Amino acid sequence: MVRSGSPAAGDAERAASARAARAAERTALSPPVVDDAAGLLSRAGELEVRVRAMESLLCAGVPFMVAGAYAFFAYTGIFRDTKDLDVMLEEREVPAAFRALERAGFETDLLDPRWIGKAHAGERFIDLIFSSSNGLAVVDGGWFEHARPATILGHSCLIAPVEEIIFTKAFVDERERYDGADVNHLIYACGDEMDWERLLGRFGPHWEVLLAHLTLYRFVYPGARSRVPAWLVEELCRRTLEQSRAGDAPLRVCRGNLISRRQYTHDYEKLGLVASPAAPAPEPEAARGSLCRKRRRMAGRRRPSGVEPGGAERPGAGVEAARLRKARS
Repeated sequence: MVRSGSPAAGDAERAASARAARAAERTALSPPVVDDAAGLLSRAGELEVRVRAMESLLCAGVPFMVAGAYAFFAYTGIFRDTKDLDVMLEEREVPAAFRALERAGFETDLLDPRWIGKAHAGERFIDLIFSSSNGLAVVDGGWFEHARPATILGHSCLIAPVEEIIFTKAFVDERERYDGADVNHLIYACGDEMDWERLLGRFGPHWEVLLAHLTLYRFVYPGARSRVPAWLVEELCRRTLEQSRAGDAPLRVCRGNLISRRQYTHDYEKLGLVASPAAPAPEPEAARGSLCRKRRRMAGRRRPSGVEPGGAERPGAGVEAARLRKARS
């Protein structure tokens, strides 16, 4: 399958070789070993809980993907210690996942019915995530269609697509946490093979957030700017110029709530600005048709996309919050 960010045909062999070399470098890396006895015992307990959770979901046939630190390591080779296991799944699968985990001895809790549940084994826990906290990155069939196989904790499973991981991380801009460096590392490691049209479709009307991250990426990695396709940079710049010429939007809106839960409360409480509704962005397929036609009219050096469609409708089934919520011990 041709990826929309792939180089021209004459450079395909060189690009494939470079991707293979980077993949080999990531494969050769392994997480550091904890050398103190207490640390080993603690880590063994944490890993046992994560393995038990994965096995329960796999045996029950619950579709899920691993995200978080494990997926980040698989894509970039960057190890990051983590206190939990992040599992991504569709909202409609949460009841089945909770039942499977409860049979395995976990206590389950729908922490926030908008986006996350937890499964506890004592002080250790598993996150079950079916959306982002701002309501934009809803896990749908497109995530599974483009998920990648991996071996996590000795089990064959899927890891969340790099495009969706970037989409989710791009909106994390808190005082205590900013995921811009993660976005940069993912682009640097995977930019040559990413489906950039699908990623652009994920951002939908919030494409300015993508442009902000791409600008930062180009600053951080000036020697690897080509890993972001030129057509995408030109398209986003064209939109920016068009928007600038149009002037201010006729609304007193502050969209800060989409990137931070706390940092823009002054704007709403004191300045009277209106928060942006946390509605899901359009599915990738919704914006792809017009963009493909536009790209075909561009210079011949840019190839038309050959990517497969990605993105399914969000299931309408809600989570049975009252039944699933259980008291923690």
